Amino acid sequence: MDPHKIQRLIYIIGFLDLLGASLIIPLIILQVRSLGLSHVVGGAINSVYGVLQLVTSPVVGRWSDGWGRRPVMLVCLIATAISYVILGASQSLLVIISGRIMAGIFKHSQTVCRALLADVTPPEDRSRVFGIFNAASSMGFIVGPMLGGHLSELENGFTLVCNIGALFFILDFALCWLFVPNIESAHSRSSKSISEGETVLQAFSFMKDIDWKVFGDIFLVRFFLSFSSLVYRSNFSLLIDQNFGASPKVIGYLISFQGIISAVAGFFTGKVSKIYQDSQRELFHSSVLLTLALLGLTLAPSLTLLLACLIPLCVSSAVIRVSSSAITIGRCEPDKVGSVTGFGQSIASVARMITPLIAGLTQEISIYGPGMTGTLSAGVGAALAGIISYRQKSKVE
Repeated sequence: MDPHKIQRLIYIIGFLDLLGASLIIPLIILQVRSLGLSHVVGGAINSVYGVLQLVTSPVVGRWSDGWGRRPVMLVCLIATAISYVILGASQSLLVIISGRIMAGIFKHSQTVCRALLADVTPPEDRSRVFGIFNAASSMGFIVGPMLGGHLSELENGFTLVCNIGALFFILDFALCWLFVPNIESAHSRSSKSISEGETVLQAFSFMKDIDWKVFGDIFLVRFFLSFSSLVYRSNFSLLIDQNFGASPKVIGYLISFQGIISAVAGFFTGKVSKIYQDSQRELFHSSVLLTLALLGLTLAPSLTLLLACLIPLCVSSAVIRVSSSAITIGRCEPDKVGSVTGFGQSIASVARMITPLIAGLTQEISIYGPGMTGTLSAGVGAALAGIISYRQKSKVE
């Protein structure tokens, strides 16, 4: 199958994937509260999901290296669909936890999609392809929360939303089953080192496969930059409400605006990469832009200035995702792309697990606490990215 056709198909799968996932994101806490449970319980459920994503993402990536991308993708998609059906039937805490545990283990279709794109795309074109994939996925995230919000107002709305989300994953399953060829990684073609009887414990040996001298610095940069955006966004609604008295409707528009800018920016990240011709320098400059955007957002005296600062925040985040992925994959051996990509995805999961706690603690000190914490974290990430860029420049010279 033509690689370009595979790429376009993966873009569609990525769009439907985040469309299905984002349908329920604004509704899970509301469902927990409707059952008479506390915010703490809702946060604990999200934490369990984040922990499972952290643990299983690199494992799934490694399995895709050994067994091929298509079969692993099919398992992830159908299992995620089932988890959404379970969640939609939730009338107790146990059912909700069961659905989120299953989703936490198997919701890794984005990771496998990126590994598949890396398999069919030459290195010099990966930044452009990853940018389009991120943009297509972001479009799903724009539509999903709004659609889920409207549908949730209907009778048995939460169940309806979850079942529709499951249908999107089933549609992805059908597309993968019918049209995605079973492209194996270089590791699979050379050696079936992962047998069908391999246990989960053996799968964790991916940690030994990663050369931390090679990847340690870029993983550290990715953590600080992911943390910076997440810790600010965890406080976004409260900041807008308390500082500007904005209604939930206005806040919703602002969130959708971020999604639109991120999607548009994704389509241009490839052109940005071609202009730079240097992923290290591109990452450094976008990290500095992220730092300045977070500082501006935290101190913005008006909604107009805040809206203006959201643009560089979304643009820099889009470029950072692509450039950091390109650097990570560029350092990989062909047989390690899946496992290293999976571990890279887990870094965001680590940040996602700890940001609610950090945001809450800093918010006790000041409403600007999460924003300033994010700015500081982005500054550290930018400094480390600058060191990586300098070292690369020194090697070239």
